[in-house]
Amino acid sequence: MADIEFEIEDETESPNVPETANAQETIFANNITIGQDNEPILTKKELYAWYLYAFACEVYSVVSLSSFIPLILEQFASEQGVLNINHEIACKNSTELRTFEEVRCVVNIFGLWVDTASFSLYTFSFSVILQAITAISIGATADHGSMRKTLLISFALVGSVSAMLFLFVTSSMFLLVAIIAIIGNVCFGASFVCFNGFLPVLARNHQDVRIISDKVKLHITKKSKLSNDQQLSYLDDDNISDQSTTRLLHIDDNSDIVLYNLLNELAKTKEKISTHISARGFASGYFGGIILLCICFIIAFSLHSSAFSLQIGVFLSGTWWFLFSLLVAKWLRPRPGPPLFLVEGIKIRWYDYVIYSWKQLWKTILQARKLKMTFKFLIAWFFISDGYTTISSVALLFAKTTLQVPAVGLIAISLIVPLAALFGTIMVPKFQSCFRLTTKQTVILLNVLLLCIPIYGCLGFVLPFGGLKSGTELYYLAIWFGIVIGSIQSYCRTLFSELVPQGRETEFFALYAVTDKGSSWLGPTLVAIITDITREIRFGFVLLFFLVLFPIPILLSLNVTKGKEDADKASNKHLYMN
Repeated sequence: MADIEFEIEDETESPNVPETANAQETIFANNITIGQDNEPILTKKELYAWYLYAFACEVYSVVSLSSFIPLILEQFASEQGVLNINHEIACKNSTELRTFEEVRCVVNIFGLWVDTASFSLYTFSFSVILQAITAISIGATADHGSMRKTLLISFALVGSVSAMLFLFVTSSMFLLVAIIAIIGNVCFGASFVCFNGFLPVLARNHQDVRIISDKVKLHITKKSKLSNDQQLSYLDDDNISDQSTTRLLHIDDNSDIVLYNLLNELAKTKEKISTHISARGFASGYFGGIILLCICFIIAFSLHSSAFSLQIGVFLSGTWWFLFSLLVAKWLRPRPGPPLFLVEGIKIRWYDYVIYSWKQLWKTILQARKLKMTFKFLIAWFFISDGYTTISSVALLFAKTTLQVPAVGLIAISLIVPLAALFGTIMVPKFQSCFRLTTKQTVILLNVLLLCIPIYGCLGFVLPFGGLKSGTELYYLAIWFGIVIGSIQSYCRTLFSELVPQGRETEFFALYAVTDKGSSWLGPTLVAIITDITREIRFGFVLLFFLVLFPIPILLSLNVTKGKEDADKASNKHLYMN
């Protein structure tokens, strides 16, 4: 990205700059973080390393978590399961009997008979719970010292190895396979919390942001009459950010026009760069997932879609994740946060970090409630995340049961969505720049586009044609959904990063992840209940309509500028308390 250059007017030529501008500079000095060491400017190698981790780990999500692991779990459980009618006839020897709806394949799990089709769902649900617990345990910890990078790489290596183990398991080990899948999912989610925590740190140290920061410092240095010690404390590079300057964006006629313009441009530049980095990260992740997904499907077709071909696919995703993570470990800077101090003279042990993180979670929740705009966004994010997760689940189930889309068609859909998502992460930022939309406006627009999907599904109740009554419509809908899903995830992450107190990025992104995963069970469960009652899965689109509609008025009432101001106050308070 080209450097952004600005011509600064000499303050002597500004007609409306009185001596009272120093009062505004004092406000500026009192509303920034003080006493942190300067951070190095973001390099291309470091930025590419951050992109590379998305390229490394997203293949595990696309290939393994979303596609192959659920099929492997169901297949292995079926090979060890029996029919529910007498718990004696093996499922693998009863293909004809299983064509009757009342005949199901079940497997004994610690004395309980569980439907094999539900086995992978229970495994995923349990892994989500553990993932949330892990995210909480590392949230605050990763913000201190160099733990953010250490935890990122550690979880990446453990998760990738667990994926590679799939090559060596058999159906008789189906419970062990479930445990390995849980470990992989937990590690993937935990590493992504640390990965997201890097975003606001990288954005504020981007060269374009730092160029404007230097101009702000130069301007204030010329005008300020503060003591040398005060100047040094508030002219740190880390402390020049849009979060620490939003209070100056509401100025009166007696304010320093040059300073106001610079700070306003600084806030806009940081938002633009944060959006750009986030979108590129998602795009690189989808690109990696598409490449390996194509390779894995070729292998699966060549081996006639056997369970072993799926195991090879999971193994390759783990190998991919492992190898590229090694490069990330070499190139990504630690970007250390402030050290963790508990009691002076006492050595800090690993469980002290965990205990500290859980204590900080409660403080973070209380803090988020005080940060009204941040808390408001988390409520909106809860429903946005649940909405697109449920649409993804319902669409595939609807395609298989109602539209009778064959397996090849389902595979095609699974490829169309990430391809469209990749396209969306590239084109939507261009659309945003062309129409000069803010991040908030873009999120609202994407949510409206997402709302069109359940609306179109509901039209099937009243229209004689259209309204998702053929498989062909579903392919077009997959393109629409893919374009929206890739972009809305990126822009929501960017918007939240603007509302996070500086120095507590990973801690708040852990809450962001918990909010995300905490909603992943709600929509699918409600759709299942509706389907059981009505015997028609299309009624699930009515629920989806309200799930996607609900966050729109919340986002419309979101005051991002006030949210940045509140986050900056929290940053300063957190610094002095530590």
